[in-house]
Amino acid sequence: MLSFYDVIDRTVTGPLMSDKDFYLKIYVPELTKVIQKYKIKYNPDTPLPYDDALADAVFEAAVEFFAKVGAYCPDTSRVLKFTKNEILQAASQAPSESTFGEGPDRKTMRSRKPDEHSEPWYHCGGGIYTTSEQIFMNQVEGLASITKANSLSIPSSINFRGKDARVRSPQEVLATIKTVSMAREACRRAGRPGLPILNGISTATGPISMFAASHPNFGLRPSDGFLVDSLAELIVDYEALDKVAFYTSIGANIGSTSTPLYGGYNGGAEGNAIVSVVYNLLGILVFRGTYHYNAPLHTRLRVSSTRPLLWVISLANQAIHRNAPYPTLNLPYLGGGAGTDCYYYEMAAYHTCVVTSGGNMLSGHPSVAVAPDSIVPLDHVLNIEVAKAASQLTRKEANPIVLKLLEKYEKQLNDPPKGLTYQDCYDVVTGELKNAEYANHVEKIRKELRELGLPIEKCE
Repeated sequence: MLSFYDVIDRTVTGPLMSDKDFYLKIYVPELTKVIQKYKIKYNPDTPLPYDDALADAVFEAAVEFFAKVGAYCPDTSRVLKFTKNEILQAASQAPSESTFGEGPDRKTMRSRKPDEHSEPWYHCGGGIYTTSEQIFMNQVEGLASITKANSLSIPSSINFRGKDARVRSPQEVLATIKTVSMAREACRRAGRPGLPILNGISTATGPISMFAASHPNFGLRPSDGFLVDSLAELIVDYEALDKVAFYTSIGANIGSTSTPLYGGYNGGAEGNAIVSVVYNLLGILVFRGTYHYNAPLHTRLRVSSTRPLLWVISLANQAIHRNAPYPTLNLPYLGGGAGTDCYYYEMAAYHTCVVTSGGNMLSGHPSVAVAPDSIVPLDHVLNIEVAKAASQLTRKEANPIVLKLLEKYEKQLNDPPKGLTYQDCYDVVTGELKNAEYANHVEKIRKELRELGLPIEKCE
């Protein structure tokens, strides 16, 4: 594979170009060409497609598009160009598995094949803002106490000495250190001190804060996961490459991350499916990733669960896992708030598409991840149950289930229902579930999802 030094060099030797010209003269025209050449066509009747030839065509289109377009470095106004052979070589050398955690919680996430019945990796949590340290601790301890959880995303805690830390300030560095220290303590209280954290630290907005939190005194370890983002669309800046340089130097797991935007330069479902695959290839080649965060997002609704985006996330996973096995976690931004029917239906549709397509589970983020204190641990138990059930199905068996789920929530996405907070459901002092109505409703949803065809088994 091309060396990281060669990648860095191309940020100063690649073609000089404005970002406007990159998108309007190269990106959009070339994307249109490969969509037409490879006959990629969205079908709303199969939000979970099961056509292997289509998945392979999306992969081939992605390789050709990436070779024609490259990626844009705004720091130098240069285009990083890669040949088709360089891209395919990276794809052939993609890591098919990645090991995380310490002690009894040291486990391996793998790339899965479409229709494979092995259980996926179960990643729980989200970088959602918390209003107090007590709620933060309770949420993390509650998530870590879920027996089948393989790894965590921890919430955001930006409050420091009674004030919210300013972005990229010394307060942010201190808040980030505090956040990871609290998360480790919460995992220890749950009896799982080696449980890996895979979302870095959501409190950190820049490399300095992340590097500080990676010091052995504070808690992040190379066996955790460290996210490196490519900004939409196909932007590779020096901040991201700074992170890669540091994380590779300490032997850390790197999670390449992408949020291709539906309705932007990618256009509709077809373009987003292709670009989603490109981001995986970029993650392998440029960011030296050991796993990938997929997060296609609707530009206006800010959700991942629309019908076209289910098609996108399904096809992207199928294309990657058939042609360049690279472990993927798939991040669902959902419209419905925690504890709402809308949230549960969206979550079930998303996980069913992802898991049957070869991806791994990342639990659904309620209220598009902006409602404070909205991580409710029992919801994340249900996420795991749904993903496990989906692993027992094929894509063809699961597509009718997804269609039924879409009927239940699709019309609500323009104005999704608000949901519950942690403190609505749990005692903040003891961390015990206190809301019997909520618990009973979760049981009702389990039953309803079984009736729709998901073979859900209750877990703790």
